[in-house]
Amino acid sequence: SESFTKLVAEPGSSVLRATQVAAGYSHTCALLDNGTVKCWGSGADGRLGTGNTNDLGDASDEMGDNLAAVALGTGRTAIQVSAGKHHTCALLDNHSVKCWGHGENGRLGYGNGNILGDASGEMGDNLAAVDLGTGRTATQVVASFQHSCALLDNGALKCWGANGNGELGYGNTNDLGDDAGEMGDNLAAIDLGTGRTATQV
Repeated sequence: SESFTKLVAEPGSSVLRATQVAAGYSHTCALLDNGTVKCWGSGADGRLGTGNTNDLGDASDEMGDNLAAVALGTGRTAIQVSAGKHHTCALLDNHSVKCWGHGENGRLGYGNGNILGDASGEMGDNLAAVDLGTGRTATQVVASFQHSCALLDNGALKCWGANGNGELGYGNTNDLGDDAGEMGDNLAAIDLGTGRTATQV
């Protein structure tokens, strides 16, 4: 098919190719070889990052060149994307993290439960980077069912969002990232053991 041909186009072709695909609960995102991110599927809660809640990919004229890239900010590209149940996170070229979609339980990491990406003016430069702590950047981000985790540049691991089963790894069941003062330097690194750091999450 045409879409398959685009994915396996010869090197040097002007056709964009996917370098990573992330499948969430009811949406899918692809990281393209020019650092842009395109998402399709259910648009509920802004998880596609299009500034509305329209489903995409369910009509013949919505894919390919007609599928707009997610606005990540002026001059910003992505190096990794991860899709959760109702949210999406991207690791950007400056190693910051941005998340959008349903913010319930703090899974977006912005100190509230707001939905982001479902209305105009919420993406691009208007979407802040997740505060990972003073001087900290990320090397990997994972959007899971109702929580998110970032592997930091110093090998520390931080997670935020729903924590009903202790999935954040902090020894309690408190949601994190849904209230002011819970992110950044106030969000502790997960205790992985004496002298231990992480290489992947």
